[in-house]
Amino acid sequence: MPGKQYIFLLMLMLSISSCKKDTGLSGNGGHMKEQGLPAPPEEVNHSNVFIVDFFSTLEDDGDFFEKRDISMASRHIREQSGKRPLIYMFDRADFTVGNSHPLNRMSYDIGIFQFFAQHQTTGASLIQGTGIATYYPISKYDGFAGGGTFMSGCTIQVPLTTVTQIVFYTTKIETVSQLEEIGQAKSVVLSGDAVIIGSVKNDVKPEVLDHIEKKMSLRAFSYGSDNTVTDLLVVVPASYVCRSVESGSTANLPYYRIPIEKWM
Repeated sequence: MPGKQYIFLLMLMLSISSCKKDTGLSGNGGHMKEQGLPAPPEEVNHSNVFIVDFFSTLEDDGDFFEKRDISMASRHIREQSGKRPLIYMFDRADFTVGNSHPLNRMSYDIGIFQFFAQHQTTGASLIQGTGIATYYPISKYDGFAGGGTFMSGCTIQVPLTTVTQIVFYTTKIETVSQLEEIGQAKSVVLSGDAVIIGSVKNDVKPEVLDHIEKKMSLRAFSYGSDNTVTDLLVVVPASYVCRSVESGSTANLPYYRIPIEKWM
């Protein structure tokens, strides 16, 4: 799909609304693999930790909000206290051409910035993707589309010990070749201040994690089980570390809380 159409869809949605080693990853199926990367400190510096909530069933079971109430998602965000998530991602919050996206209502109800990151070629009336919401002003959009591979995200000023511009990407990985395309297009960005939070098909997960660590020199984390179609995928540069993944739910909206630390 031409790049112009891809970027246009992102801007359209905004304009509508205003490893085999056990780690701290909690729950069954939480694994991290690291090979040849510097070990992060065991002690967590909480001043350099930011949080992402990723809503997903980890199943290929249709539009997330088809049978779920967007107002419950808004309530979840509104009722957060203490160290609140920077970003809220809604996997398979699909976009139907001609209809208002569910996150438009969220934006109106609680005054949050939102946009849509597509995961498939434009052409069908329903486009699979991830809805992204944040209270933080978005300074830049970035994305890649080519050969059936889609990755997009936004840059936010993150209040750590030193304010840091971090790019938050999301993608859906089904083949190792998709990672090869992403690596060729975004290797410089991904080795700096950028994270990927998305999903990976369970049956290709081992090869995907291995490629990320050996070929891309990035840290790869997954969370899920053999009983799910997909696993949660977290990819960070060597200077970052995913400290844990905690599963939760608000009513019938399952989500995964992901604390990530920038440690050097």
